[in-house]
Amino acid sequence: MKTKIVPIKACAEVLPGFSIKTAIVNDPSGTHQIILAKHLPEFGPYRYDPQHEHRLVPKTRVDKYLLSPGNVLFMSRGILNRAVLLESVPENALASASFYILKPKDGVEPGYIAWCLNQEPVQAKIAEIRTGAGTPFVPRADFSMIRIVLPPQEIQGKIAAISDLLAHERNLLNRLREQVDRKHRVLGKKILRSFRPRLKA
Repeated sequence: MKTKIVPIKACAEVLPGFSIKTAIVNDPSGTHQIILAKHLPEFGPYRYDPQHEHRLVPKTRVDKYLLSPGNVLFMSRGILNRAVLLESVPENALASASFYILKPKDGVEPGYIAWCLNQEPVQAKIAEIRTGAGTPFVPRADFSMIRIVLPPQEIQGKIAAISDLLAHERNLLNRLREQVDRKHRVLGKKILRSFRPRLKA
């Protein structure tokens, strides 16, 4: 296989997320888990955490909306139109209507698709088709026709692996930064507390 330039729809089936007409309220006895934008990590693939539990009972058939590891979620609403690889999801998981669900075709690495959609040149193309005065929206038909580079699968896999390592590094750096910030806040409180007897005097 040679490197090709193809529309997204040639690489993956692009499906809408599951639409719910009412507010999404957690039902502990619900039959399906729904993944929301707030559940996604800042970097890297999504891994289900029990703290993300948000269940519901669908009122319609949901077969085509069911998620599985290897799917890619694309945020279709707002101005942060990023893609996230699903690494692990619970049984009977759905994605909210804020997303498009990409189901990669044979010969296409899911991690590569997620990485490619997040790159600046592709993001620029996405910004060009984004529409809507209130909450911006990326039309599914136009999104599906965006052309992307598709290298041989072996190279796709290598790019996906490097992307995963870089995301892991960024998450570690973020955690380190949070720990340093927390220590600074604790130190600041201790310093101010040490001045209190003098202030009273």
